[in-house]
Amino acid sequence: MHSEHPLFQEDSNTWTPGLTASSRLSALTQEMFDVFWILTPAGEIQAISSSWQTLPDQQDFADPGRGWLDAVHPMDRQQGEEALHEAINSGLTSELVCHIRGDDNSYHLVHLRFIPVREASGMINEVLACGNNLTRQMQTEQMSEAQIQLALKASGVGMWDWNLKTGELVWTDQKRALFGLSPEIPISDERFLEALHPDDRERVHQSNMQAVIEKQEYNKDYRTIWPDGSVHWLTDRAQVICDETGKPTHIVGATLDITELKHTEEELQAAKDEVTIILESITDAFLCLDSQWRYFYINQRMETYLGKKREEVLGKDMWEVVPMLLDTIFEDRYRTAMATQQATHFEAFHPAFQRWVETRVYPQPDGLSIYFHDISERKQIEEALRESEARFNRLRESNIIGIITTDREGNILEANEAFLSLLGYTQEDLAAGKIKWAIITTPQAQARDVEAIEEALRTGVAQPYEKEYITKGGKRVPVLIGRALFRREGSPPLFLCFVLDQTSRKEVEKQKDLFLGITGHELRTPLAALRGTLQLIERRLRRFINKTDNLSPEMVSFFEGMQKNLANGVRQVDVQTHLINDLLDVSRITSGTLKLSLQRCDLIPIIRETVEDLRLVAPERQLLLELPEDTPVNVLVDQNRIGQVITNYVTNAIRYSSPDQPVHIGLAVQENMARVWVRDHGPGLSKEAQEKVWRCFHQVKEVPVQSGSGKGLGLGLYICQTLIEQHHGEVDIESTPGKGSTFWFSLPLANENK
Repeated sequence: MHSEHPLFQEDSNTWTPGLTASSRLSALTQEMFDVFWILTPAGEIQAISSSWQTLPDQQDFADPGRGWLDAVHPMDRQQGEEALHEAINSGLTSELVCHIRGDDNSYHLVHLRFIPVREASGMINEVLACGNNLTRQMQTEQMSEAQIQLALKASGVGMWDWNLKTGELVWTDQKRALFGLSPEIPISDERFLEALHPDDRERVHQSNMQAVIEKQEYNKDYRTIWPDGSVHWLTDRAQVICDETGKPTHIVGATLDITELKHTEEELQAAKDEVTIILESITDAFLCLDSQWRYFYINQRMETYLGKKREEVLGKDMWEVVPMLLDTIFEDRYRTAMATQQATHFEAFHPAFQRWVETRVYPQPDGLSIYFHDISERKQIEEALRESEARFNRLRESNIIGIITTDREGNILEANEAFLSLLGYTQEDLAAGKIKWAIITTPQAQARDVEAIEEALRTGVAQPYEKEYITKGGKRVPVLIGRALFRREGSPPLFLCFVLDQTSRKEVEKQKDLFLGITGHELRTPLAALRGTLQLIERRLRRFINKTDNLSPEMVSFFEGMQKNLANGVRQVDVQTHLINDLLDVSRITSGTLKLSLQRCDLIPIIRETVEDLRLVAPERQLLLELPEDTPVNVLVDQNRIGQVITNYVTNAIRYSSPDQPVHIGLAVQENMARVWVRDHGPGLSKEAQEKVWRCFHQVKEVPVQSGSGKGLGLGLYICQTLIEQHHGEVDIESTPGKGSTFWFSLPLANENK
């Protein structure tokens, strides 16, 4: 290379000692390009790479000041000058494919790119010309004529060449065979047109002429009539070839027989027409949507349901035509079917049709087909039946399988087969008096049975409860039992009991707890390792940046982006860990294994430390504390669990409020209770939403997430409520739509004597 050019001078500010800018640029250009010049805007060579292994003989014109066009074939020089001027004038990269002379005086086809280089002032003082040798690539990829002919014969493709200057038309044997012609028959444009179906001749001729005018690639389908009178469908794909002046000289093309394809299309169209006739005649509504939710077919019944003609809706977005479907089961099921490509079936009241419909959704790669069957009459009958069977609600609500009748002492008087089979007894055993309450009921359950009997005597029904029965073989069977009182005139009270076998559910719960425990451990371990790895990478990256001087703005921007991505990755790992912990907590709650480590402590430091940790997680949010000063608030609590509740309250406030609004956290002492509250300035909650937020797996749909990650599993507030109740405290919410929300919990103050 020419060392006098600034790009190739030694650079003292290198990243690695011992390396220079010239050595790095030399290695880069040798690896990436066969040609690399640095030109002046006038086309004079300032510098040239020394790596032209494919084009070694460049020294004749490589002296500084010589023009690069000396190496270019004379026929390509005008095009080359235009490409260079285009790059300079537009300030953008331009491209050129031209022939450059090699050491054997033969020319190589080279793909060149001209890249203008701007100074800080915006002026272009030089142009980089870099490129690669295409000749070798073409030689490597080129198939032999024999291979091409063999491939064409095997594929059934016929090739042709039409010389526009001489009018000569050359067909391969395969092309002649596609027209039913023997190889010796002479071919001309007139004979070609004569072989076409009369209805296609003019169209094909005009297509050819238009292609010549437009000088572009084109396709056309047409029919040909063979000498035996048979009709065949063919398709042509052709390209117009122009000379160096841009004048069309040839049309070359390929022909393929598509007769079978056309017949298939005709059969499909006939089948489609038949299906359309059927769909138009049925009494149910049917529609088709494309992948963009636009109608492309509705039948007559659908017109009736919508109250619109198909011309009014075809091609329009369904969500605009029937916006009342948004945020309904219809939107949810439609979008799920489109995303999963799984058919679905459901029943619901359609807000646009104002009737109950049975809906079947069938997804295809390009959209959905939806079928509606009116079930309004059936729903009315069902409603009437529900009303007429109101006297059986207690029986229905018990939701059990085994049925027994007992007296006030718990003795079983009647039992169905489901109950007897559960305990391993028979009707004969029952008749013989072998099924006694004291025998089949565990001592622990007998007292609970007495309580249920007393409850049923007072209220008419005892709430279902769990107990264990002892089977004939001595095993214990967990059941859910409900008890209802019914009276007979002049006789002692009797109880109708409904018994549900809980064996499978208990086993499932056991397996679920085991699974969640194992899964939680197996998931948290790699997440912890991943979090540590991300933090280690972030620290090493920060250390590298601090130790490295003179980083370019591009590298600074790159490293800053990487640091942000690493921090975001750590936050996402924390989110997943939080979800896993929530699942494990719910499992412990439902199984009764959630344990608290209670100790007397001051509530104020717990709140302050928790909020400080959250400030590190969300430094962009303003968290304001309102705590009593110089007055400890002693409570008997599990510090980690109370911190978990505060974290959940504050995290929800951050997630559902605007980033520019502060979140307030406070503590107040009222009588013998400490009350902790978190107030946000979010959209607030309706009364109905406030009643549901504490439910397990419940998520408020009408409140959008305004900052932070998306919604979780809907477990956080349920866990908070359970934890506070186990601390003998209370939780609640105060909210007005449009004016924010205040979530609070209260804890009893610790007795001074403890």
